[in-house]
Amino acid sequence: MATSTLGLMLGYSTYISYVFGVFARPLGAEFGWSRPQIAFALTLCNWFVMALSPFAGFLLDRVGPRRMLLPSVLGLAAVLCALALQPGSLPTFYALHLALALAALGTLPAVYTRAIVGWFDERRGMALGIALAGVGLGGILLPPTLQATIGALGWRGAYAALGGAMLVLVLPTAFRFFDNAPTPVVSGVAVSSHGVANLREAARTRPFWLLIAIFVLLGTMTLGISASLVPILTDSGLAPQAAAAMASALGVGVLVGRIASGLLIDRLPARLVALVCLLASSAGLAGLANGGASTGAPIAVCLFLTGFGIGAEFDFMSWFVSRYLGLRAYGRIYGLTYAAFQLGCGLGPLLMAIGRERLGGYGPGLMGLSAAATLAGLLFLAFPPLARPAPVPVAAK
Repeated sequence: MATSTLGLMLGYSTYISYVFGVFARPLGAEFGWSRPQIAFALTLCNWFVMALSPFAGFLLDRVGPRRMLLPSVLGLAAVLCALALQPGSLPTFYALHLALALAALGTLPAVYTRAIVGWFDERRGMALGIALAGVGLGGILLPPTLQATIGALGWRGAYAALGGAMLVLVLPTAFRFFDNAPTPVVSGVAVSSHGVANLREAARTRPFWLLIAIFVLLGTMTLGISASLVPILTDSGLAPQAAAAMASALGVGVLVGRIASGLLIDRLPARLVALVCLLASSAGLAGLANGGASTGAPIAVCLFLTGFGIGAEFDFMSWFVSRYLGLRAYGRIYGLTYAAFQLGCGLGPLLMAIGRERLGGYGPGLMGLSAAATLAGLLFLAFPPLARPAPVPVAAK
């Protein structure tokens, strides 16, 4: 769990959600790139991950989390350092983000959560919430830290510092402590034969298609706001350092949402927990669209509410896949669900950037993201109720 928290804090998910936007303004200022041109790199990155996620899920089921994680940490750190040396060519910038997507496959949430769901059953939601809180911690700590680093060392130094942190902190921790579960966990929740055996069986179920639809919407909502947040705040009049500091309120919401949703789905109907979390995000986004970014206190509340729902998304993905479809084909099913999420992630920042250029601001895009969050929450209600866990007998010693 500790390795997962640290790895996710400094990894791919945090980069695309919270870090990429910090570099948008300095890159545009130095090279003359427009916001849509910069955002397109994120679209390419996310769609490449989308295309590769099913293969990554298949590989995860075959070789296990540890063998996926260790080489990927090295590759991701190398690409981040390469971004520090980019010459100012848009094709090179795009190519490096395609390389980043390829290198990051072993650091996706599927890898960390596959280990977690293998170790934990009765308190699976809590374990997932704590582990996945790393993304929220990254959202709190990295934007102001990297903005300060950009001020001191420039954007090249900030990229290099992030890559170095992966090598110095994540790699040795993962090598020492990140282990596959010793034996498969048999869930106390009734799932036929403890889950579907393959993707063909999964595709015959309603939960599978609900997950696909929900996570396209959530990907659009999540990256649409998080990757655009610093530009949204600077456009509203905040200085870059103040905008990065204010963006941490989103990370606080993500952190609280991760842990709270993980605790609640072990105790309450997960469908209702998901609905409440996403309605909170919808309210926060609507508040931002209607002027919540004008002063400090309202924007902090709106960002916290938005982050609360965003923070729950991967808890829900891991929990719903493992509970409704089982662990036998977890990697492959999660891979396709994550691909759906990445499809939305590729759309969100690009649509927000285009909306700003064409409509004169981010307000209409924020209202669209609010509607996506509400629809995703309502779709969770279509999942059938789960039977309560059966008591697991304890073998006599």
